Amino acid sequence: MEILKYEEIASVTLFDLQLSESELMVYENCIEYVLENCPEEQLYELTGCENREELASFQADLKELIKKINKNYLPEKYRD
Repeated sequence: MEILKYEEIASVTLFDLQLSESELMVYENCIEYVLENCPEEQLYELTGCENREELASFQADLKELIKKINKNYLPEKYRD
């Protein structure tokens, strides 16, 4: 992973990153693990997300990014 640039806007920092598809899949799978195995009470402590819906929306965004990659090389779970 490489930070190409970042910008602070109000209380949020936005990043332009260079990531491999493998890195994206690791992050998506980590989110999936947390959603499936961690109680709601731990979500904020583990992720900074207020609830499962917020974390699931980040997971959905990652899945959409991953699906834009050449599907011949992706695991079955990312193919439509």
